[in-house]
Amino acid sequence: MLVFFLIMDIGLQLPVLAFFLATMGVINTRMLSRYRKHALIVIMLVAAIITPPDLMTLILVTIPLYLLYEVSIRVARWAR
Repeated sequence: MLVFFLIMDIGLQLPVLAFFLATMGVINTRMLSRYRKHALIVIMLVAAIITPPDLMTLILVTIPLYLLYEVSIRVARWAR
């Protein structure tokens, strides 16, 4: 359970991390948009590892993390 909370906490920091990386020039909006499908697969894998073997729980963890990824794209656009 502790691992679940730690990984979700890291996921909630994704837009803040995207802001700082975009201002330093490490990432840009085009790169984040291009790897959107890869990010969804990685998010689903992480969600499958940290949740019990239940499809509903997997979906309930995947959706907020993916929405945070989309928010990170918008934040990176705003930071540049």
